[in-house]
Amino acid sequence: MKNIIIFLLVLELAIQPAAALEQAEDFEPEDMTTFLIQVPHGVEGNGLAVGGSNLSAYVFFESYYEGNVNVTVELDFPEGFVLQDTPVHSFLLRTEYDDWYRLVDFYVPADLPSGIYNITATALVEVGGKQHTIVRKTRLKVASKEEIAEEIEVSGLTVPSDEDGYGDPSHPASTLVIRETSPALKKLLKVTDLRIDREELTSTYIGVELSNKGDSAVPVVITYDILDARTGEPVKAFKPAIMGMDADTFCYATLTLAPGSSSLVSLPLYISENAMGGEYLLRVKVKLTGSDWVAVTKDQKITAISRKWGPIIITLVSTLLGLTATGFFFSRPEQIMDRFKTRNLVLIALFGTVSFAAINLPMTILWELSHAIFGPFSFLFTGLFHEVLLYMLIASLIVLIPKPGVVSLFMLVRFLLGGFITGSFTPITFITLSLSAILLEGLMYAAGITGKNPNPENRFMMGIVCGIADMASGYASFSVWMVLYRLFYSDWYIMANILIDGFLYTFIGAWFGISLGNRLKKVAE
Repeated sequence: MKNIIIFLLVLELAIQPAAALEQAEDFEPEDMTTFLIQVPHGVEGNGLAVGGSNLSAYVFFESYYEGNVNVTVELDFPEGFVLQDTPVHSFLLRTEYDDWYRLVDFYVPADLPSGIYNITATALVEVGGKQHTIVRKTRLKVASKEEIAEEIEVSGLTVPSDEDGYGDPSHPASTLVIRETSPALKKLLKVTDLRIDREELTSTYIGVELSNKGDSAVPVVITYDILDARTGEPVKAFKPAIMGMDADTFCYATLTLAPGSSSLVSLPLYISENAMGGEYLLRVKVKLTGSDWVAVTKDQKITAISRKWGPIIITLVSTLLGLTATGFFFSRPEQIMDRFKTRNLVLIALFGTVSFAAINLPMTILWELSHAIFGPFSFLFTGLFHEVLLYMLIASLIVLIPKPGVVSLFMLVRFLLGGFITGSFTPITFITLSLSAILLEGLMYAAGITGKNPNPENRFMMGIVCGIADMASGYASFSVWMVLYRLFYSDWYIMANILIDGFLYTFIGAWFGISLGNRLKKVAE
C-alpha cells in the first residue's frame, strides 16, 4: 500500500511540470493580459498638453495566467521630455487577475516645440521560460496656449445649481442666498465682548458646461473665484477655510473632455456667515491638468441676497393679527353671537358649508391636476374656484346680512370644516383666512358696505374693496409660504397672481355676487 502511494506522488510531480509547460506554450499575451498606457493619466486615446506642465503617465498591467509571470515594462519618451522616474520597471505577478500599475511623472518643457509626440510602452513578458513582447503606443499633442484657448470653451454657467450641475428652481438665477449677520449685531457682540462660537456654512453648487472643439482629449481642472464687483478682489467669505484647510482644496472639479464633446460638472460653493449681500463677479477658471496656466475664464455677475425682512415682518404681523382676532372672539363670544339672529347664523353656516363643498373639496383633486397640466399658470384655472366662486358667495351673503362680523363667521366655518374633514389645520390656513377676514371686515366697514347705514349693493365699491383685500391677503400668503417653508417665487409670478387672481377674478366674483344676493333676497321675501 505504501508503495502505491509513493508511485502516485511521483506520477503527480511528473505530470505537473508537463501540464505547466503545455499551458505556458499556449500562452497568448494579448488574450492572457491587459496592458495599457494613458498619457496623461485618465485620457483614453490622444492626450493634450501645454509647455511647462508636470504630468503623470499611467501604466497598467494585469495577468489572467494562473502561474508566475515575470514582466519588465520600459517606457520610451521622445527627446525633450524630462522623465522624473526610472523608465524601466520589473515585477512578478503570481496569480490569476494579479495586477501592477504605476504613475510615472514627467515634465513637458516650456520651450518644447508644438507638435504630436509618440510615446511607447514595451512589456517583456516571461512565462515558463518563454518571452513575449507587447507594445503599446499613444500620442501626446503639445499645443501652444493660443491653440488650446481656441479649442476649450465654457459654454454655460448655472448659479445656483443642484449637485449634478442643473439649475435649482427653488432659487432665482444668478443669485446666492446667504445668512447675513446684521452689522448692528456684530457691533453689539464686539462691545459686549461676546461672540458666536459655531460657524455655519451655507452650501450650494455652480454648474459649469465645458466644450472641447479640438481633436484631442483634454484633461482639465475647473476652479472659481468670487470677486468684489467694484475692486475686483477675491472675497474670502465665499471661499472660507474649511476645517483649517484652504477652500481651494475642496472647491474644484476635474474632467477629461473627449474630442468634440460637451460635459456638465458642478463645483461646490461654501458661504460663511461673514458674507454680505451685494453685487459680485463669479469667475470660473479652466486649467489644463498639470499646469497653473489658466486656459479659459468665464465671468458672470451674481447677486448675494440675505434674508428678506419684508416677508418676515408681514408674516409676524399677520400672525399677531390672527391671534388677536381669535383672542377677541373667544373673550366675548356671547356678545358677538347675540348681535345675530338665529336665522342669520343658520344662513352663515349654510354659506360656509356651500363654499367648502363647492370650492375646498373639488380643489383637493383639481389642484394637483391643474398644476400637472398648466404648470405655473395653473392659478388661471384654480382662481375660478378660489376667487370667482368664493367672492360670489361672500358678496351675496353680505347683501343678505350687511353686518360686521359676517365675513369672520363665514371664514370660521370654512376653517373648521376644512380642518375636521380634510385635516387642513395648518398655520398657513389659519394666518391667511384670519387676515382675509380682518381686511374684508375693516374695508367693508370703512367703505360703508356694512355698519349702521349699509350699502351692500354698490357693485363697483364691493368689487374694489374685495379686490384690494384679496390682493393684500394674497401677498401675505406668499410671504408666509416663503418664511415658513423657505420657498421662492419669482416677482412676475407673485404679480400675476395678485393682479389676476387677487383683483380681477375677485372683482368679477363680487360683481356677480351682488346679483346672486338680490335674487336670494327676493326668494327669502
